[in-house]
Amino acid sequence: MKKKTRKFLIRKYAVTLLLAILCLLYIYLLDWLYGYGLGNVGYILNYLFYTASEKATACILLFCLFIPDIYYWKTGHQPERGGER
Repeated sequence: MKKKTRKFLIRKYAVTLLLAILCLLYIYLLDWLYGYGLGNVGYILNYLFYTASEKATACILLFCLFIPDIYYWKTGHQPERGGER
């Protein structure tokens, strides 16, 4: 069961990483096509998390995303989905 769970988690994060890369490439391509230049995305990112509370909220949300997966990676099993049957 550990092998199956770990394979699932690796596939989950591989797909997430692939989609993130494709989204960033799309943003850079559109900025380049519209003539803003490739430095525009870096300029916009400075205003994405402007205050400390926004940064703290983003960190908390990331922890909530990763902590269950780290637990499932170590234990090797995920909760059952019996309620959906």
